[in-house]
Amino acid sequence: MTSFEIDRQTINDLGIFTEDGSALSVFSLFNNVKTIGGKAQLIQLMKTPSTDIKVLTSRRNCIKYFHDNPLTFDIAEKDLDFIEHYLSISAKVLNTNYIDASLKSLRYSFQPDNHYYVITKGINDTFMLLRTVWVIYKELSGKKCPVQINSLLEILDKLFLKKPIEKIVSLNPGKELNYLQVAYYDKLFRKEELYTLKALINIVYELDVYIAAAKAAQVCGFCFPEYCADRGSYVAITGLYHPGIKNAVANNLAIEAEKNLVFLTGANMAGKSSYLKALGLAVYLAHIGFPVPAASMQTSVFNGLITTINLSDNISNGYSHYYSEIKRVKDTAQKLLECNNLFIIFDELFRGTNVKDAYDASLATINALSAIKNSVFLISTHIVEIAAAIAHLQNISFQYFSARIDNGKPVFEYKMREGVSSETLGFFIFKNEGILEILEKAAKV
Repeated sequence: MTSFEIDRQTINDLGIFTEDGSALSVFSLFNNVKTIGGKAQLIQLMKTPSTDIKVLTSRRNCIKYFHDNPLTFDIAEKDLDFIEHYLSISAKVLNTNYIDASLKSLRYSFQPDNHYYVITKGINDTFMLLRTVWVIYKELSGKKCPVQINSLLEILDKLFLKKPIEKIVSLNPGKELNYLQVAYYDKLFRKEELYTLKALINIVYELDVYIAAAKAAQVCGFCFPEYCADRGSYVAITGLYHPGIKNAVANNLAIEAEKNLVFLTGANMAGKSSYLKALGLAVYLAHIGFPVPAASMQTSVFNGLITTINLSDNISNGYSHYYSEIKRVKDTAQKLLECNNLFIIFDELFRGTNVKDAYDASLATINALSAIKNSVFLISTHIVEIAAAIAHLQNISFQYFSARIDNGKPVFEYKMREGVSSETLGFFIFKNEGILEILEKAAKV
């Protein structure tokens, strides 16, 4: 199984994570987890998209199950964190000998010991965890759950059939344990059932992620992707939108293997970049098995996602913006040489140079990419003249975002249509801002 190709530029373009942990990241949409370990698992999943259709389908099915069958997940983050601390402490397991237990109990009553505090609290927190998971287990047992959830239930089956564990879930929660009982449960938890309890905690973390992702899908109105194993390079999305845009206008997209290159045009501010970010995000989320911001999505499983949307110059290496673009295209070409079935997005190709060079470089790049049939390409540009030079290529789909002037004001519909844009609103928007009038006044000062 090959790993999914994705890089830092793409992660940054799509806003998957943010340096300061602000609420603007895609991660923050799904970060409804209740536990520290659940958050760690969520981060790991979001850092490692997959090319394995079985893994993606299984994860998608688990999240969808909890979306359709909401489950209360009443586990406190600090309690579970303390249990992990308790299970890993270096203190020796308490002796269950009656005489030794009595002596230590007497000693502790006069001289409290931190290890003993950790042990007693860890045992009580483990009791609560077992009872909480028992409720979840009973809720899910006998239901028509996805295969992965059933496999987790099988592990819980074995755990709750054990007599000591069975007794714990039926104990009076408010009853205080004597020292001998503390020693008994310390031995049970930190020695006899240590690996079982660690497995239980991992199950809790896994369920935490599924339930959190399901909640995000519910709140945001996301759909669950369907995976196509035998359609080549294929994507069909209805109602695609970017979750970071308030009242975003939804768009549709259909890419077949025979039309694997989309040439996208439109005026400034018409919606091209936002659309490409939304599309890249949908492809990315589908490849971690998560719900996507659309009404429906069917997709092939791709081997990688490469975007170039917010590329900047590289001062540390002495690269201009244009040379950074050249390097990015070269790196992408190298990936295409090494790997097939990639999903590639270029927004405003070669914007960092003059119109003549941008035209020549863009045309050469598009001609070369059009010959590659085993990947998908979306390329946006302001240079609409390129369209006439590539009109003969059979595998190109021409799309544009419309805009118009209405009563002296630019109007953007943010809807993608078939064809090539003819609007040039850039200078109109420039004049509409009154910049020239301000500069004329400045000249008279």
